[in-house]
Amino acid sequence: MVSMKAKFAGGIAAAVMGLAIASASVSAQQAPTVLKLAHGATADNAIGKGMVKFAEIVAAKTGGKVKVETYLAGSLYSERTALEAMVNGSVDFAGASNANWAAFTNALLFMDLPYVFNDEASFRKALDGKVGKVISERFEKAGFKLLMQLDNGGFRDIVNNRRPIHVPNDLKGLKFRTTASPVEIAMFRNWGAIATAIDWAEVYNALGSGVVDGEFVMPTWLSTAKHYEVLKYATENKAVIGIQTLAIRKERFEKLPADLQKIVLEAAKEAEIYANKLDQENSDTARANAKKLGVQTYRPTADEMKIWRETGRQIWKQFDKNIDKEILDLVLDSQKTN
Repeated sequence: MVSMKAKFAGGIAAAVMGLAIASASVSAQQAPTVLKLAHGATADNAIGKGMVKFAEIVAAKTGGKVKVETYLAGSLYSERTALEAMVNGSVDFAGASNANWAAFTNALLFMDLPYVFNDEASFRKALDGKVGKVISERFEKAGFKLLMQLDNGGFRDIVNNRRPIHVPNDLKGLKFRTTASPVEIAMFRNWGAIATAIDWAEVYNALGSGVVDGEFVMPTWLSTAKHYEVLKYATENKAVIGIQTLAIRKERFEKLPADLQKIVLEAAKEAEIYANKLDQENSDTARANAKKLGVQTYRPTADEMKIWRETGRQIWKQFDKNIDKEILDLVLDSQKTN
């Protein structure tokens, strides 16, 4: 026969266990939904700050019920492998420069072509208009929801640690890091350089160890990644200007609750505006930093620019079958003057 004392003790134990289960249930209900974001941008880069801002806005708009974990600077995946991780579901959001999207869609391949845009103003006009909308549509057809089309530091500079570059012939024999873009690789080979595709996170060491002599990158990225510490010369040949991105698989996006889909789109737009404003401010700071570190910057003369433009556009015909001609024609038409 069970004593009253034993019954009492058993009752207490059951009550304690019940409270524990209830507490665990409440904790589970309160635990935020976690979405992972991987990107190659550093935290002090305008793009990286845009990713953090996106996460902050999502958290604010959901009252903390949804948390976007941001993994920047290749801390989880490199720029190229982040896109692969998004495709296989290892992360929810990922982004990369336009050049690194070539393996997934040709919608941005036209941006890799040299001398497509006349200047920064024509670039922004195109993306804010029909060109930007068509790019988003192409991403949808490829299975992605393109959330952000971000300014990425303006035109890329040719930078190296070997010698000043005035004209394409000066590149002959130099080892240049490129992205995975077949267009960029072809362009540097046409200019006589030895092109090697290397992930962004590995470039600093590659420059310092002599694996490569130079790269083709925007000043803002060179500055925040401290590449100017191992570079000596820069050339503003204004050949290529592109974007950075943030995307999610279309299938994954459509599985999110409707209210969260709306919040993600709103947060992305707000973060895009924030990052683009910051990017413009950072460009001047980056060039000033390069000068302070002793990097010699050269601006080609009008005659030299003619050589750069003519030799750069020679590779266009190699990619007639790869480039989305409709988008390219829209871009070129948007820059015509009456």
